[in-house]
Amino acid sequence: MPNSYLKVPDNVREVLARNGRQLRVRKGQVLLAVGLPANDVYLVIEGGVSVSLVSSQGRETVLRLIEQGEMFGELAAIDGQPRSADVVAVENSTLLAIPGATFIGLIEREPVVSIWLARYLAHQVRYLTNRIYELSTMGVGPRLQAELLRLAGEPAADGSACIARVPTQAELAARIGTNRETVTREFALLVREGLLAREGRRIVVPSMARLADRLHRYSQTA
Repeated sequence: MPNSYLKVPDNVREVLARNGRQLRVRKGQVLLAVGLPANDVYLVIEGGVSVSLVSSQGRETVLRLIEQGEMFGELAAIDGQPRSADVVAVENSTLLAIPGATFIGLIEREPVVSIWLARYLAHQVRYLTNRIYELSTMGVGPRLQAELLRLAGEPAADGSACIARVPTQAELAARIGTNRETVTREFALLVREGLLAREGRRIVVPSMARLADRLHRYSQTA
């Protein structure tokens, strides 16, 4: 899903800012936990958080990373149900917290909020549908390639892209449902083929089209 669909636009952010309070959280702090009844909605002003689920066997699956300018917690505010996932700060972050009842009131009386939210939720459904397809039909290699394409976002004019905040091998493994050793092996293969390159702490994708083509070809045979 293109990052532009996840970012809260300026006009919506202004409305939320007038109705929320800022708070700072530490790296590793648990913000939401499965089953909790709280229904506040959060906007990430600085930093980032991860959304994950842990199986009964203790295996964590990271559903997505939420970065600056993105929102989370809206589902519990809308349907009144307990939290459906764990959310943990991946770095020291600043959040804007909007009480659930306040958020519902904004949906009812602020068309700019309700129209954007409907589009945002529609794109979330498409994103999760793609994730289910990948996890159920693709091998580890294509799943890693698909995740890297998502992290890279939109290509530059020359077709390249850069992943500025690179997840650890363990984080990537949790996102695509495998182990760190397998991610390390598949990652090294992409580097040897010239589809990825390391530049300090960044990962460069020299050609998004080549990486997408490899994903298409390998997903057909996985």
